[in-house]
Amino acid sequence: MHLTKEQLAALTWRERSALRLAALVNESSRAKHATRLFSETITRHWMTLVSSRRMNLVGMEKMEALRPDRGVLLAANHRSFFDMFMVLTYLHRRVSYCERFYFPVRSAFWYDHATGLLLNAIAAGMAMYPPIFRETEKRDITRAGLDFLAEVLAKPGSVVGVHPEGTRGKGPDPYELLPAEQGFGRIVLGSHPIVVPIFINGMTNDFIAECRSTFDGTGIPILIVFGDPVDLSEFEGEDPQRLRTQINVGRKVLGEIAKLAELEKRVRAELGRGATLDEAVARARSDREGGVGGEPAVVR
Repeated sequence: MHLTKEQLAALTWRERSALRLAALVNESSRAKHATRLFSETITRHWMTLVSSRRMNLVGMEKMEALRPDRGVLLAANHRSFFDMFMVLTYLHRRVSYCERFYFPVRSAFWYDHATGLLLNAIAAGMAMYPPIFRETEKRDITRAGLDFLAEVLAKPGSVVGVHPEGTRGKGPDPYELLPAEQGFGRIVLGSHPIVVPIFINGMTNDFIAECRSTFDGTGIPILIVFGDPVDLSEFEGEDPQRLRTQINVGRKVLGEIAKLAELEKRVRAELGRGATLDEAVARARSDREGGVGGEPAVVR
């Protein structure tokens, strides 16, 4: 990220210090390689330990079959703080093209609190980068971060995890999706990556409770559903700075996530009836093709 002294002056000293550390790690090829090794050899093992008994992966074969010639953007719904941690954990176990991983986060807590910075380092190898600032006086830094993501996505081996909704869905219905943020469309239009929709469900924000419920058998299944890459050819040649186009890109991708939510709902219902994962997926897909099943996910 290329920032001026004036832009950095808008940050608090904590934010500046955290941003400089994160930039040092994420914009150095050697440091990024070291953090990848850390994630693959340490983080993924303990994340697998606390989730594998409940984890159900649907469509992972699509990720394994990818042979990306450019960056991959993972577009997932957002219900818990740990969504992308789980996606990253199981991608590292199953694919080899995830050489550099980034996922932008809101600056609040992660970049202005010592605990947030520590968790970023321990759990993600500082991959929670770049920060997204909500304050008007800091928007130039957010735009620079979005441009950075567009830049890295032009390179094969880069994987970026983004929540098109921009914030967590806090309502009681996990299938109700929030509107897409314009910044998501800006990243896509600026880099033309392979965009993979994902729907994830089954976790809360209480990490200790989640770990406990995994070991004592009281936790509900966690499902991660991977979709086919989204065809965005209709937006080729569009101005990436145009607000309406950015929003339309987000809406299209969010619509694909909503379809995966419908599939996840059916798979979860079949698992509840005692089906194996393969049986549940087969029945759910058969029902969907035949027009049978629950109510579709809602995109607000």
